Amino acid sequence: MGKKTQPTYAQLAAASGISVATISRMMNGSSKVSEKAQRKIMQALTSLGYDPESILPHPAADGNFILFNIPNLANPFYSLIIQGARDAAKRSGYTLLINEDAIDDATIEAYLMMIKKIKPAGLIITNSVSPVILNRLDALVPIVQCCECNENLSIAFVTIDDAEAAKYAVEHLISLGCKRIAFLNGPLSYKYARNRLAGYTNALESAGRKAEPELTVQLGEINYDMALSAAYQLLNSSNRPDAFFCSSDVYAAAVIKAAKKVNLSVPNDIAVIGFDNTEISSMCTPSITTVNQPRYQMGLVGCDMLTERINDKTLPVRGMYLETELIVRESSTRRPA
Repeated sequence: MGKKTQPTYAQLAAASGISVATISRMMNGSSKVSEKAQRKIMQALTSLGYDPESILPHPAADGNFILFNIPNLANPFYSLIIQGARDAAKRSGYTLLINEDAIDDATIEAYLMMIKKIKPAGLIITNSVSPVILNRLDALVPIVQCCECNENLSIAFVTIDDAEAAKYAVEHLISLGCKRIAFLNGPLSYKYARNRLAGYTNALESAGRKAEPELTVQLGEINYDMALSAAYQLLNSSNRPDAFFCSSDVYAAAVIKAAKKVNLSVPNDIAVIGFDNTEISSMCTPSITTVNQPRYQMGLVGCDMLTERINDKTLPVRGMYLETELIVRESSTRRPA
């Protein structure tokens, strides 16, 4: 973009629907502006032909902020992780900035340029990122991998044992007498999806069963409508499953909806287990049995690990696995036949 004079606050207010007072606070670097208002003001700047990066003050030009990268703001899984990381950052005197972005071969050059421009003190990544890209980022700024991680690199991480958690959940379904257990899973580009698939398969094999390929569905993202369609197809098949293990509570909620559409009862006809213990698991009817991830603690610990590395780069790199728990609710309360 060519150089232009700065827009007036009145122009920004008209384009964004945000008050002049709020715009003034943001333009003067105040932290008392909601993320929603910030996004609208930045969108207004772009629509008026300005580069927000060249106009807006950076809230931590002294490098006193941490960048937290997530792949998808719409996924409810990240909310408590962000809250934990934000509390840890604040306690250590840092500001946490949330960035929704893919980090892959198509975006890495622009992402590296952004890192060099805004100069964060550190970076927390929840994305699935290739080893090559992780090493490039680690050479530029201190990093902690959160949830998703590559345990084989010399880069700190905090995560859970997805395989063991999945195995325990499927064993619970087997103990209920379930014979055909379907698995709705996320994309295998993610560590969690690969390891939960391994746990699912291991639980079946330990019970003397074989995983049936037609009962394992890999979905492209955490998406309710995709899961609803997949569950509906499985429940309408000639040899339908009598249980579902789902790698997300969003998927589990979709299974319950699909079961109702075909007049099947959860848990009497279909037992269902989700994963993550997000708010949706207790809000559904019936409530969803799910694997609890300590999401707040994961964000808190991840940010603490990062600030330790920021303050002392000679510290040895470490990884941490946090404990999970199966929360049994209404969707899997039937007894063995």
